[in-house]
Amino acid sequence: MRSDVLGRVAVDLLSVPPLIFRLLRRSLIKTSLADIEADIKFPHLEIMTVLKEGTLHVAEIGERLQIAKAQMTHLIDKLVELELVERQMCVTDRRTLNIALTGKGRTILEEHENALIITVSDNMSSLSDAELEALSNSLRNLRDYLFKVQKISPK
Repeated sequence: MRSDVLGRVAVDLLSVPPLIFRLLRRSLIKTSLADIEADIKFPHLEIMTVLKEGTLHVAEIGERLQIAKAQMTHLIDKLVELELVERQMCVTDRRTLNIALTGKGRTILEEHENALIITVSDNMSSLSDAELEALSNSLRNLRDYLFKVQKISPK
């Protein structure tokens, strides 16, 4: 019985990311990127979002986002050129460079997040109040379950 439920959960969970990508992510990102004046693409925004947590080494950013080192270098170079991030020498190891958001980068990221919230809200406005409440509860539960699984899973 438990293995049947676990199997169904695994199948359902694996079906969600492609749906989000196809139905929401592409159109939402395209819409919200249109409002940003800087010449940046979605991977740039992903990097900037990760950097919201604080300064990170390029390899850490690449690992979190599953981006190859060669591509990371190109993406970071573009963000540095646009003055959205800066390279900082690591205080404990001067041979290491870390990446941090600049004030301009934080502003762009805030603008993007605000535009994204508006876009998502507009796209979801056709749902009834009951559907919105159910969706909100389901997403909150999913997030909580994923955090719980992440904490107990071996790394």
